[in-house]
Amino acid sequence: MNRWIGRVSVLVAVAFVECLTMPQRAPAVSIELAKKCRALALKAHPGPTPGSKATGVAKAERDYFQACLAKNGNTDNNGNPPK
Repeated sequence: MNRWIGRVSVLVAVAFVECLTMPQRAPAVSIELAKKCRALALKAHPGPTPGSKATGVAKAERDYFQACLAKNGNTDNNGNPPK
């Protein structure tokens, strides 16, 4: 009986430690915020015109979008990415 109680106690302790060390999930981004940031990113960094050799526009859009999400959609009036 004592061995059984000891084993159950160890299992409960291990389960408790596992629950404490599990990584926490990041909160989900709302659809409205994602749409707003996408529109702001496209406005701030419009795509290149056909035939031009503009590079880095896609990366600039992604960086702007991530920064916008981090600041909950708050950008300055000049269309610059949030800092």
